[in-house]
Amino acid sequence: MNTTIKTLHVLSACLFLGNVIVSGTWAALAERTRDHKIISFSNRLVLITDLLFTLSGALGVVITGSMMAHALGGESAHPWIRWSYMLFGLSGLIWLLVLVPIQLKQRAMLARTDRITNEYLLLSKVWQISGAVATILPLPILYFMIAKVS
Repeated sequence: MNTTIKTLHVLSACLFLGNVIVSGTWAALAERTRDHKIISFSNRLVLITDLLFTLSGALGVVITGSMMAHALGGESAHPWIRWSYMLFGLSGLIWLLVLVPIQLKQRAMLARTDRITNEYLLLSKVWQISGAVATILPLPILYFMIAKVS
């Protein structure tokens, strides 16, 4: 298997996982301040870093992972590959269907007022819980890639 592809795959996984962990932490800490300016700054930069690092990392993982999976005989040849696809796909669905829409709604709310509303804070709780689930789901994939278990 090509060492360059493996290296790009690991780099992509680091970008993806690193950013989702840091973004959740950064947003939670900003929201603890209840300061509109700090939260607005955090919200804007989480959206930017999600595009730059989470999305590019996810695309890199999918592209290089598919290339390596194909070289190993595909998902039907190795159950750990199938599990990896399912876990990563579920994490991606949470990101696309829950996390990004909440972030965009929060951004609009922050633009409309200079206060942090209860509605905003409720959305933040949903975002933090959903984000934690979306972050935890891909973690077993690291083990699968290293151990190549069934």
